Amino acid sequence: MPLGDGIRRNIATVAPEERTLLRNAFLKMNTPRWDGKRDDAVPGGVTWWFKQDEIHKVTHVHGGPEFLPWHREIVNRCEDQLRVIDPRLSLHYWDWAQDPRNIPNANLGNGQAGTLNLFTPDFMGYGGQVLQPIGQPWQAAGFYDPQANPFRSDNAFDPNNNPADKPRAVNRQVNGSPITAARDQAVLAAGDFAQMAVLLEDSHNKMHGFVNMGNQHIAFRDPFVFLLHSNVDRLFALWQLQPDHPERLQPDHVYGSLEADPELNANIEPWSTGHTLNEVTGQENLIRPWCDPEKLGIPKTYKDPSIVTPRRYD
Repeated sequence: MPLGDGIRRNIATVAPEERTLLRNAFLKMNTPRWDGKRDDAVPGGVTWWFKQDEIHKVTHVHGGPEFLPWHREIVNRCEDQLRVIDPRLSLHYWDWAQDPRNIPNANLGNGQAGTLNLFTPDFMGYGGQVLQPIGQPWQAAGFYDPQANPFRSDNAFDPNNNPADKPRAVNRQVNGSPITAARDQAVLAAGDFAQMAVLLEDSHNKMHGFVNMGNQHIAFRDPFVFLLHSNVDRLFALWQLQPDHPERLQPDHVYGSLEADPELNANIEPWSTGHTLNEVTGQENLIRPWCDPEKLGIPKTYKDPSIVTPRRYD
């Protein structure tokens, strides 16, 4: 498994040194900042890390046909930024059929295999049964500050919820059981995108309950969310790559019975224009640098080949 081959793997199978490199790159994502200042009309000065939280909070693409391709885009963009920091990295996944606190036959380095816990201070931080801050190494890297003032609240609709501010806590608890292999197989056996997407989003919802990172408006403050969503995308990719279904890699056919759905034929936001409509509040949100003043948006729909074509998995 050469480092830098561009393949996303089960995080438990990569060498401990690569897990450390991935952790370090996540930590460094909270240092570079997008252009602008906190008090601009559209807030600027947001770190690479919290830009993802800003995007996810206001776009709120859940419970509809865009769920899988929209989250593929945000996962891919996170991986791209990790590779700016360290070109050798891929955004590996947590196989949610395994308990992340007790993964058997994991790669422990030096040719040794054994039990791996992803929730330790040298990787993902706290993973106990009581909801509490994720601790180190994330607190020291500024992912949250208990004394922050101003601070980013947990209320997604708080008008003072400025993405340039740190939250006072990023909380997590792990309590429950992993998904069964049979449930994953049901996803892969689905005959149509609409059926598959419902099954896979339901598994996603259950695993967000198992590894509780807060509600869907704040979960993207927690680095573990990307290991979970890389696995969501892996299962989507496996469904597409079933050998008897080449049409699932074709932009005009991948969505099957939903191929004419207006949402799937619309631009993917905020990356197309920087203008998003919050499905909960009905309010329009502007997100830089894709809106004014930078105007870096490049319009593309959910049928764009960059979204339809999955990245490489093991």
